[in-house]
Amino acid sequence: MSVFWGIFYLVWTVGCYFLAKNLYIRTQIIYLSPIIMVPFLSIVLILLLQHHFQDYYRFTQYLVAMLGPITVAFAIPVFRYKDMIKQHFKVLILSSCMAMLVGILSVWFLASLFNFDDILKNSLLARSISIPFALVLTEKIGGSISLIPLFTVITGLVGMLLGDLILLWMRYKNRIAQGAALGNAAHAMGIARARQRHSLEGVIASLSMIISGIIMVLFAPFVITLMKYFL
Repeated sequence: MSVFWGIFYLVWTVGCYFLAKNLYIRTQIIYLSPIIMVPFLSIVLILLLQHHFQDYYRFTQYLVAMLGPITVAFAIPVFRYKDMIKQHFKVLILSSCMAMLVGILSVWFLASLFNFDDILKNSLLARSISIPFALVLTEKIGGSISLIPLFTVITGLVGMLLGDLILLWMRYKNRIAQGAALGNAAHAMGIARARQRHSLEGVIASLSMIISGIIMVLFAPFVITLMKYFL
């Protein structure tokens, strides 16, 4: 692919983001949010132009690399809601630990069942947390940096779209539990949906996402090593 197309895709991605963001702010329709619209429009364009995703990613990977420093900003809500963390510390830690453990085990067994190679399996193992944390984790466990954004976005998208239905089916009204579920299952997209549902759910979802990311980065490599040894 020429430099022209590389610059075009970079400008296209940034432009689509700002257009989708303004559209979402005006309509508040979750399906018009940038996290859905930008990938959809980009995929359609790539198919129409008969280009390859690898070429598109080669010139837009700098946008993904910018997510690393953003991780530092996650300390802001932790400090801002430190009193709430103290109040619900046990619940947040327990729910995040259980969510991450279930995510790791389910991915491991399903990936083994379908005989995925190690790189694909390790990339899927890191997909349960937001992209900045997932990028750090995948470097530790030997996954693919290029696959992580895709798997993470798909995970968040499915969790966001199906979260309401699952919570409605469970008929559990506790705001803290619902916020923790959305934050752990769908990370950033779950937070966006939780904030639309209730302010408390949004706060709990944010804290759950941060805590889950920290837990995964610190302990997931050790857990995955044990799984590879014993299973």
